[in-house]
Amino acid sequence: MIKIGICDDDSLFAENLYEIINRIMFAVDDWALCIFHSKDEIVWAIERGKFDCQLLFMDIMMQNGMGMQIVQFLHTKDIQVDIIFVTASREHVFECYHYGAFAYLLKPVSESQVMQELKRYFEDLRYLPKYLPISFNGVTYQIPIFSIYYIESNRRKLKIYTQQGTYVCYQKLNDIAEKLRPYDFVRCHQSYLVAVKMVSEYTATHLYVNGMDIPVSERYRQQVKELFSSVDANGENISRRKNIRQLYKNYGAIVCVQGDYLGAIIRIKPEQEIVIGRDGENADFVVNLPFVSRCHCTLTYHAHTMEYEVVDHSSNGTFVNGGKRLLPEESYLLKTGSKLSFGSTDTIFKLG
Repeated sequence: MIKIGICDDDSLFAENLYEIINRIMFAVDDWALCIFHSKDEIVWAIERGKFDCQLLFMDIMMQNGMGMQIVQFLHTKDIQVDIIFVTASREHVFECYHYGAFAYLLKPVSESQVMQELKRYFEDLRYLPKYLPISFNGVTYQIPIFSIYYIESNRRKLKIYTQQGTYVCYQKLNDIAEKLRPYDFVRCHQSYLVAVKMVSEYTATHLYVNGMDIPVSERYRQQVKELFSSVDANGENISRRKNIRQLYKNYGAIVCVQGDYLGAIIRIKPEQEIVIGRDGENADFVVNLPFVSRCHCTLTYHAHTMEYEVVDHSSNGTFVNGGKRLLPEESYLLKTGSKLSFGSTDTIFKLG
């Protein structure tokens, strides 16, 4: 289950954004969405342990800047939520990056922009395909994994019980269990594989799923006990929950704080050399501006010193802190917070 939140005091915008996300997410996964209209609503949910969003679309300027107070509150409480800022403010890009922003979009936003950021978000978290392919009597079925209650084995014949109905196929339960291993299924018996989030109750000897009483054998009892001590109220494995802030903990970044690419946040893995330029086929970060060369410069983040190694390859120059032009093909080490411009100083990027 992916839980997405929207926090915006503009009810019409929040509803429009909901419709956009709904159209995009319809074919992606099992998901839910909630809307918050004020700081008080989010604080209430957090203080009562009811805030469980994995991704939050947030307006930084709601209620005269109250949005930043919400972000600081989330940070203070160490709430593990990823944030895509959707705002009219052009002033808080770098500040929001330091609070773990995944992206920063300026209003008005289009459906294609939201789709692009959601796609990038899922790709960065390496979400896997959500369908289990099976074949029976010459017909192939694509079963949504999030809809599976449990799988029952009788020798090599499997019955897959889902929200849509029951499917039958001839496979080994061990093989299916391996395919479903990343999706929080538990083997509780030689003949049963159960979706953890579908379990309504459990004891040392039984799991209760969709009205069915499924046995837990002695062989799997300890494994089941350990698993259910590490899942949350939604049946999700806490220890394996993915979070962008954790993923990006040791990454560097280049953030556009002025100009045509304002709000762009590009993360850089430690010791990863990225190419910045106008050539979409060869550049890792495409900056399509008039004075930017096809391969303008390379940038490498050294996490152990928190420095960025920059080498200019352009004809119009790479500029640091609004003035100094780097010598071509020379290596420079720049500190976090340094500003870079490519070809001209109209657009400014800041090193995170």
